[in-house]
Amino acid sequence: MRRELSPAEIRCPHAPSCVPCPLRGLPYREQLARKRRSLEAAIAKYRSLSGVVVEDVVGSRDLFGYRNAAKLAVRSRRDGSLVAGVYQPASHRLAEASRCSVHHPALNEVIAATLAEASALGIEAFDERRGDGELRYIVARYSALLRRVLLVLVTAGPPSAQLRDLARRLGRRCRSLGGVVHNRNAAPGNVILGPRYSTLRSPAELVDRVGFLKLRVSPASFLQANLWTARRIYETALEWAQPAAGDSAIDLFCGVGPLTFHLATRAARVIGIEEAPSAVGDARSNQRRNGFHNARFEEGPADEVLPRLRQQLSGVDVVTLNPTRKGVSSRVLEDIAALSPARVVYVSCDAETLARDLDRLAELAYRTLRARPFDMLPQTDHVEVVAVAERAGSRC
Repeated sequence: MRRELSPAEIRCPHAPSCVPCPLRGLPYREQLARKRRSLEAAIAKYRSLSGVVVEDVVGSRDLFGYRNAAKLAVRSRRDGSLVAGVYQPASHRLAEASRCSVHHPALNEVIAATLAEASALGIEAFDERRGDGELRYIVARYSALLRRVLLVLVTAGPPSAQLRDLARRLGRRCRSLGGVVHNRNAAPGNVILGPRYSTLRSPAELVDRVGFLKLRVSPASFLQANLWTARRIYETALEWAQPAAGDSAIDLFCGVGPLTFHLATRAARVIGIEEAPSAVGDARSNQRRNGFHNARFEEGPADEVLPRLRQQLSGVDVVTLNPTRKGVSSRVLEDIAALSPARVVYVSCDAETLARDLDRLAELAYRTLRARPFDMLPQTDHVEVVAVAERAGSRC
């Protein structure tokens, strides 16, 4: 049984001003109970989902220090020093989060060093109102396999001599630092990363382990923030997808390929579909790295690639999908149903859009059997879910 943490163990240096962890301080059993209730409430809105079995939440191994990625905005204090944090809801007011208790300690170490060295060099934070300054965001990702941090410095313009000097100083100061990458993003708004990258210190990517897989991840590619929980999600998706030795499978929104490769351990053929070019490049590299010759990757939006594949394939037995928070369009769900897979396994990071999309699948003759929630991000109200839907009349 999991030991409950004492108040001293859950103390956060930024509480209570930092808002991303609203459940901090609640007993962990209550956190999990709340997350299950939120999923049940979302599903209960749809009559077509009345028979869905909602399982208990699979808890996280680590309740603090689990997060392998940080994305922080940078601001200048009145004394010229820099501070990093997250925006308060519906505003551009910054709440400091540079020593966040859910970040892996190596991330906090590198972030603190970056702020200190940048301040010493006189690097100013970018000011959106005035359009001046330089450092806009700090993005950091930790690899438990390599024990290294990949640091991305986001500015509105090209990298200055001071920024290059910052990368050199950090390399000397931080033993856990791997590569340093510059990203240029001059666009207004809250989108963190722009399209242009350059390397200030090699290597410009990380390799990390998810279960039996070693995965390369470039700065622009997505990987789950809690890899212990992510592994359990992929294992559940594979278990529920039930691909047989001769089956064909499609994995939508496949990212760098972790679920695609899990399916490839059993299915004869797997096609991963992903819109982000960097993720497709990483997925193909990861295919070679892990030796999966029965997988391939298609680049493009799902609503463009699926109709094309339907013309090429004689049949598809399983479809999995792991979309962003907004879920998927009715057109994509119709394209999935047109392929007539026996099962659809949906991995979701938003209970509301998941329930909406499962209701749409019900209209397309796919009955959702069960949903298993996972605690990807302890202390937050976020819940990750795997759900499986079966085609009416299929014999699974």
